[in-house]
Amino acid sequence: MSTMLENASEVLFVLGILFTVAGVIFREIRRAKDPYKGRAVATVVELAPGKPDRAGKEAGVHDYYYPVMTFYASNGRLIRERYRKGSNPPAFRVGEKVPVRYDAEKPERFTLNHPGKEEKVELLLYFAGLLFILAGGVCYLLFGLRILG
Repeated sequence: MSTMLENASEVLFVLGILFTVAGVIFREIRRAKDPYKGRAVATVVELAPGKPDRAGKEAGVHDYYYPVMTFYASNGRLIRERYRKGSNPPAFRVGEKVPVRYDAEKPERFTLNHPGKEEKVELLLYFAGLLFILAGGVCYLLFGLRILG
């Protein structure tokens, strides 16, 4: 019985390592494909009124508020640009700090730095790996070293 539990601890530990390595590989592939390699914290300096998008027009909204954000690019240049997505009521407040990702070659092209589906899968792989490593370690400590077996 204890040999089976010892083997189970090894399998759990190896699965944990594999899940963790898969998370690292997934992260590197995602980062290589991401056109927005620059990272910064932008400040909302203005809410510019404008026309709503199609979904807003269909909902009967007449005005959208687009946040104008400023941030420093990696080359030290101050970028002041209106974000492409607006809303009514405004989703941002003047003075609010917002993490952004931007194109290093054209910093005017930026997006919010919110985790997407890929980043959530990456975190899931990391946590699954950690869980399997911990389960394998506990199983080994309890049964492999014959503490309970």
